[in-house]
Amino acid sequence: MSALNKNINEFLNMVCKQIKFKGVHNNINEELRCHIDELADGYMESGIEEEKAIDKAIEQMGDPIEIGKELNNTHKPKTEWLIISLIATMVLIGGIALFSITTDKASSLSYELFFKSYIMYTLIGVSVFAACYYTDYTKLEKYSQHVFIGTMVFLFFSARSSIYVDGAPYVRIGGSSFAFAPVSIALPLLIIAFAGLVNRWATGSIKDMAKLLGLASSAAVLTLIVQPSLASALLLTGGFLVLITIAIIGKNFKGNKKAFICSIYGGGTLALTLLLIKYVSPYSYRLNRLRVFLNPKLDPEGYGYVNTLLSRLMSDAKIWGSSDSLYFIQQGVSRIALPEANTDFIFAYIVAAFGWAVGIITIMVIVLTIFRMLSATRKINHQYGRLLASSIVAVFTLQSLANLLMNTGKFPLMGYTLPFISYGGTNFITNMALVGFLLGIYRRKDLVMIKHNHSRA
Repeated sequence: MSALNKNINEFLNMVCKQIKFKGVHNNINEELRCHIDELADGYMESGIEEEKAIDKAIEQMGDPIEIGKELNNTHKPKTEWLIISLIATMVLIGGIALFSITTDKASSLSYELFFKSYIMYTLIGVSVFAACYYTDYTKLEKYSQHVFIGTMVFLFFSARSSIYVDGAPYVRIGGSSFAFAPVSIALPLLIIAFAGLVNRWATGSIKDMAKLLGLASSAAVLTLIVQPSLASALLLTGGFLVLITIAIIGKNFKGNKKAFICSIYGGGTLALTLLLIKYVSPYSYRLNRLRVFLNPKLDPEGYGYVNTLLSRLMSDAKIWGSSDSLYFIQQGVSRIALPEANTDFIFAYIVAAFGWAVGIITIMVIVLTIFRMLSATRKINHQYGRLLASSIVAVFTLQSLANLLMNTGKFPLMGYTLPFISYGGTNFITNMALVGFLLGIYRRKDLVMIKHNHSRA
């Protein structure tokens, strides 16, 4: 028997030597060994003794070198270079815009300080991207519940220890100057963990669906408590809804699809309405901001100042070159009129400083990135991988769309930044991690199927 195993092992080793990606060796080994066993069983049933049956089975399999070369071509990890190029282009646009702002004599931002931070966060972001890209995402699914609950505990305690800068919470590490936004860290962890929970529980059971909705609601409310802004809570809720919706319309869902969809979206709309009634209380500044969004002329020098300014910048922008409305004179000194030009309103700055031509190019890069991400996601057949990738695309799309609409006066001002273009260390690293996971899933889309198919056999 050992001699027979030796012949099979030599054949399999020869095949695997031709396959560069070692992560699939075990699966291919098992797959080919099963084929050899099936062929040998057939020969033995026809009366051939075991040793000769195995030799004939190995011979029938063919040349191990040719088989290995063919499998190597089929199962190479796939890199989505176009998405990487588009993300790099967005990072470059953000860097050029930041350079333009900080070197402008009318800016109060420090070039040395901001570019030092920009380079540091870019390097950290690229490292995080690489780490997520090479992570085997299939190993994360079994920890989904632990990660989700752990992240909520982290959010709960961060609410008690955060310092607030311009209304946004930050956690400072020790006595150092390095601080991070806890919600920005929690958001991708919650989305990734929720994808695993949806894959496990969204099967049609009312009890399991109630658990999913309960956890999703708790996470959204906790996020709103930690960061008193609807932006992150709505972004998180949007990601959760996309995940649940994809699971319900999927072929593995056994419940009444229409009833579940109507119940979830009907309940969500009611909850959002009640939240807005409580959140936007009469005479609060939020209600005033909503009023001036609908009609900026109500208070153009007060609550509607930024809305009025954005409207003027967009209408006065040239096709190419800087707009005269970009600056204003303050006590005899020229200043950039737009507040937060490097973060929330980076797109308005790009249009006002470089013209609509550059603004349209920026939009085209973002739209092309979204379509390319959607295309990559459709090619992923592994259920958990597709859910995870879909949620990442949803978060990227919601952020981009909300920011572009906000900058063009078509959406209330809610603090959404433009992924990879707006300046912001934590958000940049978070988005790099998410895209790293997305491309890592795409990279393994064919390799995971080997394991999946075999496990079903």
